[in-house]
Amino acid sequence: MAHTVKRAFAFSVVATVLLLPFTSWAGPGHDHGDEAPAAVAGDGPRRMPAGEVFLPKPAQRQLSVRTTPTLLEQHAQVIELNGKVVLDPQSGGVVQTTTGGRFEPTSQGVPQLGQTVKKGEVLGFIVASQAPLERSGQQAQLAQLKAQLVLAESRLQRVQQLQDTIPKKEVDAATSEVQSLKGQVAALAGGIGARETLRAPTQGVLASSAAVSGKVFDAGALVFEVVNPSVVRVDAAWFEGSTPPAFGGAKVFLANQNHGEQTIELNYLGAAGAVRDQSLTLAFENRALKNVRFPTGQLLKVFAEQTETTEGIAVASAALVKNAANQTIVWVKVEPETFEPRVVTTEPLDGQRVLVTSGLKPYDRVVTQGATLINQIR
Repeated sequence: MAHTVKRAFAFSVVATVLLLPFTSWAGPGHDHGDEAPAAVAGDGPRRMPAGEVFLPKPAQRQLSVRTTPTLLEQHAQVIELNGKVVLDPQSGGVVQTTTGGRFEPTSQGVPQLGQTVKKGEVLGFIVASQAPLERSGQQAQLAQLKAQLVLAESRLQRVQQLQDTIPKKEVDAATSEVQSLKGQVAALAGGIGARETLRAPTQGVLASSAAVSGKVFDAGALVFEVVNPSVVRVDAAWFEGSTPPAFGGAKVFLANQNHGEQTIELNYLGAAGAVRDQSLTLAFENRALKNVRFPTGQLLKVFAEQTETTEGIAVASAALVKNAANQTIVWVKVEPETFEPRVVTTEPLDGQRVLVTSGLKPYDRVVTQGATLINQIR
C-alpha cells in the first residue's frame, strides 16, 4: 500500500513538471523568436530575384494573358505628325450670307445637324435689315420712279397714236424710257424687304450650323457647313525643313466604341509650297470611308509612311510598359510559367503597333495582353 502511494506521488510530480512552462535561452548568434519567420512563397505569382515573374497557368488564365510570336520583317519608315481634319474642297462646302440680316427658316424648319441635304436644296433665308431712315429713303425713291413711269407710259401712248406723223426715233425713245423706268422700279422694289436664299452648295450632311430662327448675321458670316461623310481630308504640320521626305501614304489610328480599334489608310496628296506658322502643310485624304466619321477640326496623330524601309519587329502597343527605372520594356514568355522583362527601343508604326528595333529576337513570345498586370506583380 505504501509503495503504491509513493509511485502515484512520483508520477504526479513528473506530470506537473512536464506541464509547467519553462524558459530556454538561445546561444550566441541566434535570435529569441521576436521576428516572425519568412513566409514561403509557394506556387503563387511572384517576382524572382533576377527580375523574372513566376506566373502559374491558373493565374495566366485568370489574368487573360496572351502572347504572340515575333517576326523580323521589313516595314516602311514612319514619321509621327500632328494632323487636323479640314473641310475637303472638292466634296464639301460652306453656306455664307453675302448681305447679312435676320435668318428665317423654310416651312420645314431649321435644318438639323447630321441631316442629309441635296445640292441646291433651300436651307433658309436671310432677310436684309435696314435702318428706318434708309428704308424710308428707298420707299420715297420708289414712289418717285413709279410716278415717272406713269408719265412715261402716257407719253408713249400719245406718241404711238402719232407714229405716222412723227419721226420713228421719238417712238423708240419713249419706249426705251418706259422700259428703263420699269426696270428701276422692279430693282428698287425687290431690294426693299428682299431676302437672300441660302442653298446647299453640294450633296452631303450638315456638319455645323449656326442658324437660329431670328438670329442676325453679318455679311460673310458662316451659317452652314456641308461635308461628304465618305471623304476625309487631313492636314499635317511638317517642321523639320523646307523639303519633306517622299511619303507613300499614311495611317490614322482610331479607338471607336461602336466598331473597335481601326487603322484608317490615307493617301498622300502633296506638300504646300508656302510656310505657315513655321511649318509646311502636308495633305492626306481618304475618299472611301465606311462606318467612320471624322468631325471637321478634330486633332489626331498621322503616321506618315516614307518610301524607304527598315528592318524590325512589329508588336502591339499594348505590350509596352515601364519598369522601375522608367525604361520601356516588354514581357517575354521564356518558359511555360516564367516571364522575363526585356528593355526595348521602338519607333512609331501605325498607332496599333510599334516597331521594335532592339531588345527582341525573332520568335520571342511577347505578352500582348495582360502586360500591365504582369508588370505589377512583386
